[in-house]
Amino acid sequence: MLPKLLVTKRHPVLALRLGRDNLCIVHRGKYLDFLIPCDELGNYIVVVPYQGVYIGNKPMEPISWNGTAGIEVYALLGDELVLYEVSVKDGRASYVRYHINEEFLRGTAMLGNAVNEVLSVAETVLRSYIKSSFMIYTAYLRLVVNDSIRFIGYKEYIRGRVRVYSRDGLVVIRESNGNEARISLISTIEALDAFTSTIMTLIRSSRIINDVRLGRIGHSVKTILDIFIPNNLITLNNRSA
Repeated sequence: MLPKLLVTKRHPVLALRLGRDNLCIVHRGKYLDFLIPCDELGNYIVVVPYQGVYIGNKPMEPISWNGTAGIEVYALLGDELVLYEVSVKDGRASYVRYHINEEFLRGTAMLGNAVNEVLSVAETVLRSYIKSSFMIYTAYLRLVVNDSIRFIGYKEYIRGRVRVYSRDGLVVIRESNGNEARISLISTIEALDAFTSTIMTLIRSSRIINDVRLGRIGHSVKTILDIFIPNNLITLNNRSA
């Protein structure tokens, strides 16, 4: 997987080397600006899949074919995460812009000097999902975690490797395999603050984000129903894991 390049308000400049000149892609708050020639120093984020997230400053080399140079740049613009597919030919830049969601986070290792920028992306895409959903909110995360995950103040139900944590309006289903955890969350609108804070806590506590899917769960409805069938079910009330 290729590294992802991200510009934000705090890290606003990505320079591309185009022969003798540089093209600067500059964050302007709600849009990106393209400057040729440009002598600004680079200040951007590099997301290296499964390795880390770092601040970059060196000019990048775009991919070239048939006289056209191209590169993909992600930008955090206010409350929106977007992808610019940038093409440069004969000194002129053009782009196609796409709205991007949680897929940006997949394969991210929470390591390096730009982790806070990834957390800002996560908060932005989560807020975007909440605005687009209604009444019931769900999420699925597959994380490599640093320590055991704790849900203090929740009721806990256990069956085999599956643990279910519940409180008013929010259910969290966790299944572990080694140091990887598969977690599904289901929330009503009344528990929305707990839903969002739990997701952000899980992301902060992870080493690698293998997968994030908002609006989905990673456990079948049958599995969820089976968990709540009382036969052979162990119930531990108000115990934290």
